[in-house]
Amino acid sequence: MAVAAVKKLGPGVKRRRIWLVSVVGAAGCGKSHLARELVRGWEAEHPDSKLLLMTASQFAAQFADASATGTIPQFQSRYRKDVHLLICEDLQALGPRKESQAQLLAAIDEVVSQGGVVLLTSTRMPAAIKGLSRKLVNRIHGGLCVEMTLPGLESRRKLVQEYLSVESLPLTELEIETICENTSGSPRELIGLLTQLQMEMNLCSEHRQRSALNLGAKLAERQQTQKLTLPEIARTTADHFGVKLADMKGPHRGQTLSLARQTAMYLARELSELHYVQIGEFFNRGNHSTVIHACQKITNALLQRPDLMRQVQAIREELQPGKTSRKK
Repeated sequence: MAVAAVKKLGPGVKRRRIWLVSVVGAAGCGKSHLARELVRGWEAEHPDSKLLLMTASQFAAQFADASATGTIPQFQSRYRKDVHLLICEDLQALGPRKESQAQLLAAIDEVVSQGGVVLLTSTRMPAAIKGLSRKLVNRIHGGLCVEMTLPGLESRRKLVQEYLSVESLPLTELEIETICENTSGSPRELIGLLTQLQMEMNLCSEHRQRSALNLGAKLAERQQTQKLTLPEIARTTADHFGVKLADMKGPHRGQTLSLARQTAMYLARELSELHYVQIGEFFNRGNHSTVIHACQKITNALLQRPDLMRQVQAIREELQPGKTSRKK
């Protein structure tokens, strides 16, 4: 339903009847993937179109900056004039910000009145977001509001089978069923486990036996590490790369420092339920696409660099509960 709704905002839709779609779902269910796919579709068919993608926190921060610098008219023009596609993610962050809500409402009305389309995402239904104005809630409900749920057992089987067909990961039917029945979180969590298993298999000549012996332990380990905090993950990663956490959060872009920062972002997404935005803000990166790029880059590098595989696995092991060497 969510996929079909977002497709209604695509550039090639004839006799458009839907101009505003809101997608609601838990972290990691795929809302950002739908948003990025929509942007790619517009870029492919209409490369000159004006596309705006931001989080509610970024929108509020930009409005606050415009207020402080006396550039509100320029801010309003950017979000209201000739916009073909406006995407605002994590709407729940806008709850207590009344003035920002009014600006977003005005932007939505202007974009739609000019023939543009709007996509909003949130972890909660609009009416359940504390502090969200009735006017904005009513405007959202005037469009199409759909809910995304975390995948059920059958969907998890399909996701695993798709991964296996692409990556040629050799698992038995029993192992596949064990993974599907014991992983009830987001697709991100599921793919993270499969990626970890594949990395270990690539490092071990007798990978089939190792997978069978370690699968149960890996599932238990991942359940235990879900309570890890972002500072804890970042500090441990910084120690393993021999860099300072303060430097990882700074503007420097040396090769080792960038790799450490990207690895910490990757592990934060894998071992916690934090949003891209939250991770980006921790590392003082205002654009959450930086975190998305980092995760994709490390995912690809892990399959090509055994040295990085070993280093990431060492960080995971140190982050396991009960490790005496773990930093407090």
